[in-house]
Amino acid sequence: MGTANRQQPASVTQFELMPTPPEERPPDQPWPYMPMLFKTTSSHEEGVDRQFSILTKEFIGSDGHVEALQTVHVEPADDGNGFDEIEGTEKTWPADLVVIAIGYAGPEQQGLLDQLDVELDEHQTVATDDDFMTSEPGIFAAGDTQRGQSLIVWAISEGREAARGVDRYLMGETALPTKGEGDLVA
Repeated sequence: MGTANRQQPASVTQFELMPTPPEERPPDQPWPYMPMLFKTTSSHEEGVDRQFSILTKEFIGSDGHVEALQTVHVEPADDGNGFDEIEGTEKTWPADLVVIAIGYAGPEQQGLLDQLDVELDEHQTVATDDDFMTSEPGIFAAGDTQRGQSLIVWAISEGREAARGVDRYLMGETALPTKGEGDLVA
């Protein structure tokens, strides 16, 4: 988020499906377990609008470009399984760029990947070519979704290389820097 802010966007907003975590260790997360606590990093302090208990319902756009997100606030379901939408909290958020960062739990095949109809490899991760483009033209994947669970340096490196692939796809060529043969990952 700090890097995003340094690119001088109109705004940066972080959506989180889960409720705002507590600031102190709750009784149901005793030591030695790592507690899920509310944290503010220096990146957040640079100017990020944080939205909790929010579900993205729809990406809105035209000609392959995102223009907005449709969201709704949610609360944990009474049965403890999933979330219930809160009626009357729908909102449309203008957007020029959406970055989905959900952490690794293995690529969820039902939903987005099925809808995009991208091919998976033998490890059930998203298959890509050398430019990180999937089997569907104009759809790119990098990091854990494409490689499987790994170190963040791989995700950063592959994200940069995927950006080159996107640039080449959109512009027909790219002048973005690349790592050379035999260089370190990042």
